[in-house]
Amino acid sequence: MNKGLLLRCSAYVVLCLGTSAHAASPGLDCTKSQTSSAEAVICADADLLTLDHQMTQVYAAALKKARDERPPVLKAEQRGWIKGRNDCWKSTDQRQCMADSYRVRIAELQARYRLLAPTATVRYTCNGNPANEVLATYFKTHPATLIAERGDAVSFMVQQISASGARYQGRNESLWEHQGEATIVWGYGAPEMRCQPVSAPAQAAEPAPLPPALAGTRWQLLAFQSMDDAQGTTRVTEPAHYTVTLGADGRAAFRLDCNRGAGSWQAEAGSDSSGALRFGQIAMTRALCAPGSLDAKLARDLGFVRSFVLKDGHLFMALMADGSIYEWEPLR
Repeated sequence: MNKGLLLRCSAYVVLCLGTSAHAASPGLDCTKSQTSSAEAVICADADLLTLDHQMTQVYAAALKKARDERPPVLKAEQRGWIKGRNDCWKSTDQRQCMADSYRVRIAELQARYRLLAPTATVRYTCNGNPANEVLATYFKTHPATLIAERGDAVSFMVQQISASGARYQGRNESLWEHQGEATIVWGYGAPEMRCQPVSAPAQAAEPAPLPPALAGTRWQLLAFQSMDDAQGTTRVTEPAHYTVTLGADGRAAFRLDCNRGAGSWQAEAGSDSSGALRFGQIAMTRALCAPGSLDAKLARDLGFVRSFVLKDGHLFMALMADGSIYEWEPLR
């Protein structure tokens, strides 16, 4: 076994088992997919297969919660979602379209069927009328989501990139938190409502302390190594153009070539030099960088980081399943 493979296995043992796990219980039967089908695109992509496997688990858990649901709508909705996912063949970026479809649907099931505990519940009074209330329940899914209730109407909303505050968008509803209040639109073409919180958010569980070896550090990207030994290691010509700052407060800041990004990070050390690592949803600028830039690839891959190893002063981030290993050096 070569050193690269040893590093990948020590970073996170699940990475070296990803392929067999998919073979055991994938949501898709990849032995029957046609080369022209949307399923074929998924079966040929390790990251999409990982999302499909996660969907299988989450959907099964939602089915248990929905067994007393009347009328039974979950199965019908899931069939509709699969059709929408398969329509991604019409997209100019089929892979990104499918990945986004999976992530949003997984988050929706986790929130709607309370597969994750809410992080906060806030009751808003709108336009100065105590009878005009919106109840928002927030979930730390990926992407972040909320369930909003107004009267007997319910809306599922997904967090969007916003220059300030936190903006959530549903099918015909939206909620934008900004400077201690919320602007809510409820219904297609409906006017904006100015809403004030009337109950404090429920306190989330105290997060685990961040590993001191990572908290408050800054890094620049040196190289990334594919799990495919034929592709090998790609060296970064301008490391200072790709940096990450891991704040001691759990916030992360990124330079992605000509773009800038911000989000959250959380880690749990399994030892003094390794452990689990994840980044939350990253809000970033959308400038068009020069050809050959790694900004889009790095922004996408950061969402798949699952573990870290500190070795010889360098930080190695390992992606889920058959992903890459990203090598960083300290930024002085």
